[in-house]
This record gives sequence, C-alpha cells and structure tokens, in this order.
Amino acid sequence: MFAVLAVLMLVVVACSGKYKPGGDTAGADLGTETGAAGETAGASADCTDQTGGDATITISGFAYDTACLRVSASNGVTIVNEDQSAHSFSVEGGVIDQTVDAGQTAKVKSLSALAPGTYSFNCRFHPPMVGTLVVE
Repeated sequence: MFAVLAVLMLVVVACSGKYKPGGDTAGADLGTETGAAGETAGASADCTDQTGGDATITISGFAYDTACLRVSASNGVTIVNEDQSAHSFSVEGGVIDQTVDAGQTAKVKSLSALAPGTYSFNCRFHPPMVGTLVVE
C-alpha cells in the first residue's frame, strides 16, 4: 500500500505545471492531453498569444511563466532564465532542445522546423517543468 501511494505521489509531482525544490508542487493545471503526432487536446484560447513577433518565455522559481504559448513558426523564441540553475526549452520530439544557463538568456531563432500544431515542452533537467506550445 505504501509503495502504491509513493508511486502516485511521484506521478502527481511529475504531471504538475510547476516544480520547486523541496516538494512545493503548487502550479498550473494545463488541462491538456497529448495525442498522436504531437497534437495536444485542450490547448485553447487561454494560451499567451505572442504570434505578432518573437516570443519570450521567462523561467523563474523552477517554472515557465506561461503554461501555454501561441507563436508563429516564422518567428523565434527568447528564453530568459532568472533561476540560479540551468534549464532547457525542449520541445517534444527533440526538434528544439535549447539549454539556458543560470541567469542567462538564449534564443531559438526560428520555429520553422515545427509544423503548425500543438506540442509539449519541458525542461530536460527538471521534467516536471512543462508547458504547451501552439505553433501557427
């Protein structure tokens, strides 16, 4: 019984929208499910719309500042890491995997390698850090 509870707790932590060392997993409920070919059901109008130009994602407190980001494939994404730990912006399938050192900024120049659709992204170093990327 204890083993089952321990596994369930790990699943809850791994699926939460925010991760903070020390076990604080309070965070965003993405309300999404990944389907076939990178499609994610439930990515809706509550995505932060940054289709008008290059997008920016800020990482702070072991969390992305948005759980869902809508972008144009022809534009880039700037990732700002305000934490004292390295993070990454890793899009499912490995097409984009950008490491951002502690206190640094990195840029993905274009998302054109991604077909229009909905993708999940996470931090390779901290898998509970997750988000949804909607490419138009």
